[in-house]
Amino acid sequence: MDITYIEHSGFIAEPDKCYIVFDYYRGIIPKLNDKPVYVFSSHSHKDHYNSKIFDIFKNKNVKYILSHDIKKKAGEGENIIYVKANEEYMIDDIYIRTLKSTDIGVAFLIKVENKTILHCGDLNDWRWVGESKAYNNNMMTNFRREIDKLKGEAIDAAFIPLDPRQEDYYYEGMEYILNTLEVKFAFPMHFWHSYEIIDKFISEGHNRSNCKIIRIKNKNEKWRI
Repeated sequence: MDITYIEHSGFIAEPDKCYIVFDYYRGIIPKLNDKPVYVFSSHSHKDHYNSKIFDIFKNKNVKYILSHDIKKKAGEGENIIYVKANEEYMIDDIYIRTLKSTDIGVAFLIKVENKTILHCGDLNDWRWVGESKAYNNNMMTNFRREIDKLKGEAIDAAFIPLDPRQEDYYYEGMEYILNTLEVKFAFPMHFWHSYEIIDKFISEGHNRSNCKIIRIKNKNEKWRI
């Protein structure tokens, strides 16, 4: 399976028979062949959803799998499927399970062609310096409750927020996922062009698992996993 980083939380996963596009909001989409395209958007925030997806992929064999909160912006369409948290869906040959975000929308667990992919969207341990202890404890609890639902899943590729704006808490969400779930390859995201945060996470020893963390250095980098 090939993975291409677009920008921010946007990625393309390419198993043998299709393309899976996650959370595109800007950036260059590489040339795609005639395989079916499945476009996922985890929620309606402008850095995760852009209505241009309906133009970019309009000449493709495409289906849009969008969080239900996007419906007010995108409306109805015969190739649009809206999903809610904590549900399971089968779309063509793709199994989809959703989790509840700790912000808005959903996270996606996808099984396709014997590969399992996790895209967290804004499901993260959003603790902040300056917030109350009660707020941060509640956030941690809610986040861990959702992630714990995936215990036992063997995840080939996980796209996980690593947000430098959280300062002292920047690593908490990714650390918990990697040390709780079985993940082969982790792709940091939502780092606002601060690529150096990935090296910081690795050098500080927050990953105590066997997972390989991908050091993203530029937009439109591509990896085979």
